[in-house]
Amino acid sequence: MKYDDFRIGLTAIQANATIHEHHSAGCISVQTVKGHLRMHAGGREFDLPAGRVLVVDRAMPDDVVATEDSAFLLTIAWPEGAGH
Repeated sequence: MKYDDFRIGLTAIQANATIHEHHSAGCISVQTVKGHLRMHAGGREFDLPAGRVLVVDRAMPDDVVATEDSAFLLTIAWPEGAGH
């Protein structure tokens, strides 16, 4: 689902793969649907087994590491007027 200020997407990632540090102009949530992820955000590490959700504030750098074959639901909500 994709709107100008809101997006939801399902991403699959193989074990030991990394999505390197990045950031979004909007707030994000990451919900592990299958597998197991580790995320780094705000100088902390978060353990995200299946079913766990993490919300990250806008513009905060984060990265994702899959500790096993995984899938996650990514939701992005941009503030009004933000470019993306």
